[in-house]
This record gives sequence, structure tokens and C-alpha cells, in this order.
Amino acid sequence: MLKKMFRRQAYYNASAVFILLACLYFFATANQAYVGLKIANIRGQWIVISSDPQGEGYKLGIRIGDVILKIDNSDPGNYRYVQRWSETEGASNFEIRKQDEIFNQMINIPVPLIMQNTLSEIPFVILGFVFLSLGFITFLRRPYLAEARTLFWFNWCTGLAIALASASSRDLLFARELEYIIFAAIPIFLVNFVSSFLNENNKQINRWGRHIFILMFVIIVIITVLQSTNIISCFSSLRKLVLVTMSVGSLFALWNLVALLTLPKDKPQKNQVNIILLGMVMGLLPFLLLTAVPIIFGFQPIMNAHYSSLFVSVIPTTCYYAVVNKYLPDSRKFLGTIVPFSIAGIIVSFVVTYLNFILKLSEKFSLEMYLRTLALFVVLVLCFSFIRTLISKILEKFLFSEKRQTFKKRIFELNERLSMLSEENLILKEVTQTFSIEGVFIIAKDSKGKYFKISEGRFVEKFSEQSMMEELFQADRKTNLNARILPDNFPAGLYIPVTNKDYRFGIFLGHRHSYVKFEPDELPAIALISSQLAQCLITMLTFKELSKEIVNLTQKFHELQRRTNGLQGINMSLFRSLERERKIIASDIHDGPLQLGLDLNRWLKCLVEKCVNNDKAVNDISHMRELVENLNFELRLICNDLRPPSLTDLGLVPAIELLCEEIMQKELLLISLETKGMNRGEHFEEETELAAYRFVQEGITNAVKHSSSKELKIQIEKNESQMELRVSDSGKGFDTSKIDDWVLTSVHFGLVGMKERLESLNGNLQVNSIIGKGTILKATIPIKGD
Repeated sequence: MLKKMFRRQAYYNASAVFILLACLYFFATANQAYVGLKIANIRGQWIVISSDPQGEGYKLGIRIGDVILKIDNSDPGNYRYVQRWSETEGASNFEIRKQDEIFNQMINIPVPLIMQNTLSEIPFVILGFVFLSLGFITFLRRPYLAEARTLFWFNWCTGLAIALASASSRDLLFARELEYIIFAAIPIFLVNFVSSFLNENNKQINRWGRHIFILMFVIIVIITVLQSTNIISCFSSLRKLVLVTMSVGSLFALWNLVALLTLPKDKPQKNQVNIILLGMVMGLLPFLLLTAVPIIFGFQPIMNAHYSSLFVSVIPTTCYYAVVNKYLPDSRKFLGTIVPFSIAGIIVSFVVTYLNFILKLSEKFSLEMYLRTLALFVVLVLCFSFIRTLISKILEKFLFSEKRQTFKKRIFELNERLSMLSEENLILKEVTQTFSIEGVFIIAKDSKGKYFKISEGRFVEKFSEQSMMEELFQADRKTNLNARILPDNFPAGLYIPVTNKDYRFGIFLGHRHSYVKFEPDELPAIALISSQLAQCLITMLTFKELSKEIVNLTQKFHELQRRTNGLQGINMSLFRSLERERKIIASDIHDGPLQLGLDLNRWLKCLVEKCVNNDKAVNDISHMRELVENLNFELRLICNDLRPPSLTDLGLVPAIELLCEEIMQKELLLISLETKGMNRGEHFEEETELAAYRFVQEGITNAVKHSSSKELKIQIEKNESQMELRVSDSGKGFDTSKIDDWVLTSVHFGLVGMKERLESLNGNLQVNSIIGKGTILKATIPIKGD
């Protein structure tokens, strides 16, 4: 809680600092004239290199190329603002020599009228406060959105920079330093804001971009401090560096937003991105093209930065609109609103500029004058819209709040009651009573094309009216949640389309003779409650269908369980019969062919002793003995495989050890065996030991055949209730999703048989495998206590 309070307090404190700085610097400019002259030492003379037409120096006749001999009766090189920023702000008089003249002139800068100076500078302060207000309102309305918090700081920086513009142009105390530092921070917050709309891959790129802009911010802060303290002198380079940082940051943000235009149309971010991109293009391009780019390349700006930056006011307005409004209209509608407004602004600005020229209010009809008029037009319209919205909200809150609160209260209560109703008719009655309307008609269509219709009140059994509404529903293919008021000649007064992935609803409220008239500002709330209503109906329909399915599934489950139990018994009998047959076959081989082979080997040994003098006969008999011994070895292996005697004589662990030794003698494979919680000579039930042995045997066999692994690890762990065995390799691995198909295709039947054998003992088999990283077979077998 305290952490959240401190987080909120930071935004309040930042807003207070903004207000304090803006007011202090605004009042400080009240009696400070704007001179607007920049000078440079060229061949030992201080030459005017820039004269702003809005400055007092230009109005008093000082032009580019004039020589400044003295400032306040002293050498210009000793003037503090000339040393620091190459500017003459704060000076009260100049001694100059005009071009192609030999006489010097003394020019005094008049003290401005406070009221006149205030009126000329207050638009920038108002615009700065508009930025702050939009950011603060966005934070208050969406405090948990990262976009809202980042937009606050972006607005804070941009607004404060604009509010400080007048004081910065006059070189008031630290105003220019603050302006440069704040402008350098804007790209960081702009990139952070855009990052909230990106996917993880693009966010990684933006993190690198943010680190670069943070580094540039630190560099600009250091250079600004050194410049302010006269340790270094690189004012022109510093200004270009600030503009380059802002320009690159702006283009980087625009590039990210353009990349997001490929988002699918059904993504909610699509409209947000389109609206924000439109605002940034309209706000950034005039500043970049008219001011930043010319200054960076060493040309005179087409338009003064104080005026071209006014276009930036479009950015926080569109960002505020896109972040705060949860349900945005189609961005094409937004574009349809902006384009006529822009065209109107272009025409009106042209007319106003031309009238100023005709009426001799301005000296010439220039592009700069036109652009300045256009920028002021944009700012005035935005300020007007902001103030109008603010006043309407205040009036709505204090004068018209009772009706709205009553409507909102009814919506809230209806939303609570909907979740407690379980019948369609009860829900529709609740809706008609809450809205005091004559009827409700709802038509729905599921993904399979099946229709569902219910009605209440005036629309019950009014089939002709239902047909009209159904035709509208069929003709309407929109997939948004925008409710709309219907014409007076239509049976219903309001139509709300609601969609989800399974259903499409058309909800009709009211009647043409009803005294209830819905207000346009009530439509979003009605659309939301209609979505809740549709969801309740979907839940009821789904519940009814599920109830039927559950009954059928329950019956099928009992039948399947009965069959499964029977199959488990059959499987258990099959495995017992299989092991019994294996035991019989192993015994028959041991008592029959194996014994005959041993006797044959003995007879051949005797023949060798009798044929000592016949070398050829001895060699042939020795070869025959080798073949007989190989046959006996193979017969022993078959007997061990069918029924390992070590399992009965020695126990599970020694039998597995012998199995591993035999495999390692035949294969280039290293097998490690670990046991935990069991003794070497410990015996278990015959079926348990056989299942565990066969599991390990099958696991080793599969690893040898398919894994191509050179190492194998076997782990056996026993506790009071079960035995857990693991066989793991680091080989090829395989796709475990295909195991269920192997039962049908008879592929890898050993693994399938292993699974069925374990399940017949109430155990289970788990197979974990990743292609290229190996396989782990895990078996769990219940054991009975002593």
C-alpha cells in the first residue's frame, strides 16, 4: 500500500514542480523584453548572425550583418550571455554600426508593457498546462496502465519545455539549461511509450534504442552544465546535438509504429496504433522539417522553433484519446474527422494570413507567417476542445449528475442480478423492468448456423415485427460492440450487436411507441451490459447442452469403466499366461536342446582325444565344438531372456546387474545403475519383479536400437508403497505425441506392451523425450507391504 502511495505521490509532486516552475518563469518574463539577436565574433568584429522578426532588436532596425560595438556600454565579448550562448538577451542598449554606414547608432531596448508581454507569451504557458493536464488525467483514469504512466512523463517533459520556451529565449536563470535537458529526455519517454504496444522481439530492439537515448541524455546534460559554467564553448554544436537526439528518437518511434501497421484488423491495438501514428506524423513532421533539419544542416530554420513546436500539441491529444478510451471507433472514422479539420485549418490559416497582408497588419505574405498562423490555429482549436470538454465534465458532474448516477446505478444493479438468474425469461423481464421499456427481442446464431430467438413484453408473438428485426440482424455483419439508435419507424428503438467466437447476437430494446428514449452517451454502458446479457444467455444455453452431454457421458463412462476393468483383467491374464508360457518354453529348451548340446559337446571332446594322430579330423571336430558351444550359448541367452533364473535365485537388483553386464559385453554402451531404499537380495512379488525387469530390459533394448546413445543411466528407488524405475539416455529422442498411434499401427509394440503391463498392475509409464536431447522412461509400480 505504501509503495503504491509513494508511486502516486511522485506524479503529484512532479505536477506541483511543473506548476511552480512554469509560474515562476512566466512571471519572470513579464518585464523582460525579448531581444532576439545572435552575434558571433568574425575577424575581430561582433556581427549579427540572426535577428528574429519577433524580437525587439529586429523591430528597432537591427539586421543580420550589422556590427555590435557595445552592449550596455561594454565590449560585447564581456557580456555574460554572449560568452555563454552567443545571445544578447537582457541587454538594455546597443551601440551598432549598420552595413555600408560609417556612423554608429545607439539603440535602447524599451521596457515592455507587462500586460502586452503577458498576452503575447501566455499561449505557450497555456499549451504547456494542457500537456500536463492531459498526462495527469490519463494517469488518473488509467493508473495501472504502463502506457498511461509513460504518457504522463512524456507530456510532463514536453509541456514543461514549451512552458519554458519564453524564459529560455530570454536566457533567464537556468531556463535554457532546463529546456535542453528536458528536450533530451523526451525521446526516452517516447520510446518507452511506443514499447508498450510492441511484441517481445521489437521490445528488445527498443531496449537498445532506449539505452542509446539515455546515453545521449547523459552526454547532453554534461555538455550543458559545462557550457553553462563557461568551461567549454560549443553552443551551436550543443543545440544541434539536442535536435539530432530528438529527431532520431522521433523517427525511431515512428518506425516502430509503422511496423505495427501489419497487425491483424481484429487486434484491439490496431486502432490505437493507427490513431497514435496519425497524431505523431501530424505533430512531429512540421517541427522536424521546418525547424530541426535546417538547423542541423546549418541553414536558417523555415519556421521558428517556438511556433513549429506548437504542432506537437497534436501528439498528446491523440495519445490521450487512444489510451483513455477503451472502446475506440474504427481508425478510418478518426481519420475522416481529422482530414476535414486539417483541410479547414489550412484554408482558414491562408485566409487569415492573406487578410493580415491586405490590411497591412503584416509586412509581407510569407510562408513563415502562414505556418505560424496555422500552428496558432491548431493550438487554439485544441485548447478550445480541451476547455469545452473540461467545462462539460464539470457541468455534468455538478448539475446533471443525478440522472446519470441513476442510470449508472440501474446498470450496476442489473449487472449484479443477471449473474443470479438461471432462466432466459427471468433475465429478459429483469432487463425490461430495469430500462422501463416495452419489450426485448434477442436473436442469436451459433458457429454452426443454428438460430435461437427469445422475446419478452411487446415483441412476444409479434412475428411480423420479429421478421423485420431478424432481417436487420441478417443484413448487419458488423463485429463491433457499438450500440445504435434505430429510426422511429422501426419496431425497436435500440440495436446492440454482440459477438464472440461461437455466437453472434442481435439485441433489440424498446419500441417506437415507448416514452423511453436512450441518450447517445448511454450507449457504451448499454453495450457493455448487453454483452453481459449475451454472456449469461450463452452460459445458460451451454449449461443445458452440457447437462445433456454430461448425462450421456456419465452413462458412457460407466460402460467404458466396466469394459476397462474387464480389459485390465484380460491383460493381466494375458501377461500371466505369457510369462507362464515363457517359463515353460525356457524349461523345455533347458531340459531338451540345451542338454543335448552339452552331451554333443562332451562326445566331440572324446573324439578329439581318440583322433590325436589325424590332424584334419581334429581340426574339423574342433570347429564342430565351437559351433556347438555357440549354439549352447545362444540357447542359454534365449532361456535367460524368456525366464531369467537370476531373477528367481538372486533377486531383482542382481538380475538387472547381470542383464547390464551381458548388454555391455555385446554392445559399445556404458550402463550405470543406481539404487536407493532397497537391498541387493530383496525379493518382491513375482509379477512385480517381472514387470520391473521387463521394463528395464525393454528400455535398454530401445536405447540400443533407436537412440544411438553411448551412455545409459538406470535408477531404481523404493519407498513404502511403490517402486520407481528410470531409464534415461542422451540420444536422438522422438515425438511422444505419436505413442497413442502406435497401438493402432503396431509400431514400437514393446513400449506399448510395457505401458499395458504396468497399468495392469495399477502402475503407470511416463515417457519424456525431446528430439536431439534424449529420452527418459519412468515406471511406477505399487508394492505390497510385509
